[in-house]
Formats: sequence, C-alpha cells, structure tokens
Amino acid sequence: MSDATWWSDAVLNRAKWGTLVEPVLQRIAMARDRDRFPHALLLVGPRGLGRELAAVEAAVMLACEGAADPWSVSSCAERVRTGRHPDVRAVLPQGKARKIKIEQIREIADEASARPYEARCRVWILDGVESVGLVPAAANAFLKTLEEPPGHVRLLLLADNPGAVLSTIRSRCQQLALPGAAVVAGGELAEGVPPELAASVLAGLKLDGVLAEVRAALEAGVAGESRQLLRLPYLIGDKVNPFEVVAAVATEMAMEVDDGEDLIRLAGDLIATERRCRALNLSADRQLVSCLLRWFQDS
Repeated sequence: MSDATWWSDAVLNRAKWGTLVEPVLQRIAMARDRDRFPHALLLVGPRGLGRELAAVEAAVMLACEGAADPWSVSSCAERVRTGRHPDVRAVLPQGKARKIKIEQIREIADEASARPYEARCRVWILDGVESVGLVPAAANAFLKTLEEPPGHVRLLLLADNPGAVLSTIRSRCQQLALPGAAVVAGGELAEGVPPELAASVLAGLKLDGVLAEVRAALEAGVAGESRQLLRLPYLIGDKVNPFEVVAAVATEMAMEVDDGEDLIRLAGDLIATERRCRALNLSADRQLVSCLLRWFQDS
C-alpha cells in the first residue's frame, strides 16, 4: 500500500467534529479578516479527533476567494476538502516509522517560491510535527522555510502536544488549540470535558464522574500503580466508547505537563486499538486493558 497523501472522509467528518472545531475556525476567520493571520500556525489537538478538519477548513478560508466564513461552499472549497486543489498540499508521515521525511520538506522549499496557481495563497498542512515525527534532517531543513516563507505561503502545523515540538519550530509559530471544553445543550461550554467527547455530552450522558475516575487511574499508573487501570472498562461502562474516553483524558493530561509523550503515545495506541477492535470484532474490554498495561509497563 502506498503512503497516504490526504486524509480519509472519516477523519474529515464534519458531522462528527464540526461542533468541536467551530470556535477555532471563527478565530481563524477573524485573524484573516484583520490581516493578522500568521505565516505559520501550530494547531494543537488530538490526532484524528478534529484537528485535521480544522486545518483543512482553515486552508479553505485562506485559499479560496469568497470563503468568508467557515464551511463555505464552492468549487474551490470542494477541491481543497478532497485534496485536489493545486495550491493546498498535505505533508503526512510516511513509511513504517510514520515520520515526515526530508524529501517532503525539500519539496516545500523547492515549490514555496512559486506563485499560487489560482488561489489567494499556497497552503501546506504538516501533520505530526512533534520531534518524534520529524526526522532530524527534515526538522533542520524546515527551519529556513519556516523563518522566512514567501508572503504568499501559509504553513499549518499539527501536533498533539506543543511541548513535544522542537522549540526552534514552536517559537516560530503562533499556537491555537482546539477547545478544551465540550459544547453542551444550550450552546454553553462545560469546563473539564475533553472536546472529542462533546457528542456524548450532547446526547445527554453525564461524564464528569467517569472522567474523574479515568484521570485518577491514569495518575495512579504514572505513579506506578496498575490496579485502577484494570478496573477502567467496568467504570466507564458501555454507553460511550471507552477508548475515546481514555484517549481524551490522556491527551488532556499530556498537555498539562512538560513531558507528556508517554500519554500521547497511549492516546494514539488507544485510537489505533479501537479501530482494530471494530475491524476484527475483538473484545473491547480485553483490548482496552491490554493497551493500558502496555503503556504501564513501557512508561
């Protein structure tokens, strides 16, 4: 199988993630309208849980004439969303190691000086710019383009945790995080509920107690105690996706500490395991416990 060059429809599912990224898109539209949009923006949020949709919709507003507001409808917007616009490119991790390679970065450097084919600007979206996702040579090669990009170039960088991004890259970007609160009935924000669980909150599920239990179990795991981790499948229940719940809390915790890479890896492993469970019809409870124990033993 060849390496992907764009995201799947599931990752860019507006029905699932649109509510979560709407506040980010409104801020992007405001910055663009005030001519204050940076040449490089670091979008922070969990992989596969809305940040890719936010980046693609930001690219629509940056590249397409007439895209005054989020979710604009036009031929240009449709081509951006499907990865067919010549002025909007995705740079995705490649190979078994899932890293951005120096050849991909050199391609940006080679093409950045060229004027847009038809859009207002040229946009590159780099997915996964943490230090573990960029080979060192690629990171070094990227700095020159990041420092002095042509005026018609915009760079959108995606990361789980800004603390895991090289400081030389992070310092050259403005940062914007996906909202850390879920949209609840009535349009108000409920503090403490990770954004990817908004759909569950909107469905009327009470997650406060569950989130507290998950956080306590993960904190115990960090401290070297595994008993609470083993109980999580039973504490979470079957009304919500347990992998998404634990991944959400792990990601929130990772963003609160300087070195949250173990928690980020856990979140990624949980999401991958959940997909494998669905594909192979595996026991969710057993696979969740197995995933948690792998993290506990490796951390």
